[in-house]
Amino acid sequence: MAIDEVTARLLELFAEVVGEPAAHGVATARADMDTWDSLAQVRLVYAVERGFGVELPERLLTSEVALADIAAAVVAARQAGVS
Repeated sequence: MAIDEVTARLLELFAEVVGEPAAHGVATARADMDTWDSLAQVRLVYAVERGFGVELPERLLTSEVALADIAAAVVAARQAGVS
């Protein structure tokens, strides 16, 4: 799955979990949106893991990340799983 496909699906998942579209697309960071709080972060990471069938690094649960960071982690996890 190419990064473009990952980011498109990630933006869909984000809107479902947070309840509104990402303010700056894939460049959106947690600090950019009040609705992307710590609970939404946990829900988003869980939804992404289920949606893509990957396990993401724990740091994505607790750090200030942008959607681009999550997309890159999905791509890396999928590549690591292909071996």
